Amino acid sequence: MPRSKHRSLPVRASALALVIAAGPALAAAVPSLDGPNLARGQWSSMHMLLQKLVFNVADVDARFDPPTQGRFSQLASGKTYSPELGHQLALAAIDAKHAVVQMQFKRDVPLNRWIGVVKDNLEQARKAGLITRDVEQRVGDSLPQWFGALKDRGYEKGDRLIYAVTPEALRSVVVSTGGQVLVDRTDPGHEGRRVVLGSFFATGSEFREPLLRSLFESH
Repeated sequence: MPRSKHRSLPVRASALALVIAAGPALAAAVPSLDGPNLARGQWSSMHMLLQKLVFNVADVDARFDPPTQGRFSQLASGKTYSPELGHQLALAAIDAKHAVVQMQFKRDVPLNRWIGVVKDNLEQARKAGLITRDVEQRVGDSLPQWFGALKDRGYEKGDRLIYAVTPEALRSVVVSTGGQVLVDRTDPGHEGRRVVLGSFFATGSEFREPLLRSLFESH
């Protein structure tokens, strides 16, 4: 899907960022790609380097639960990547019950530019049928408050943006390179988790094909 070209941010943030909110760090451990509910081995993880022009912007990693790993294996074992296969794999990824997705930034990203691009992607998510127009409007209007903890700081090189998907909720965490939890929010229900996974794997997402192709490589 086409996206706005008028913004100068070197990363087109996906709708995945829409559920993060400012707030004090919680006592719970930071979600990990090595979490106990996640699978190991082939077909369990994905990786890509997000690049813009000559800049490396972020490492993106995703790991899924054993049932999703099994679905990936069933669909893709003995095959090579194709758009048709990619579509089936994307649907399986979006339906995952447990997953962790992490973006680790390789450069600074000012918050106001990030929010502007998130709003662009909210529109794309709505056009893809992932969220309603009401959700698009409500989330877009709430972004400055939700990201209040990062207002002056923005994202800095080395920060990690982590999403932990469970059947009951989505947890969104921002951790500095020094280990400080800057943002930690848990959103119950299915809306947030589907938007997050959908934003990575919806048709037209710049993350979709590189992540799905990486399933066929060793990690």
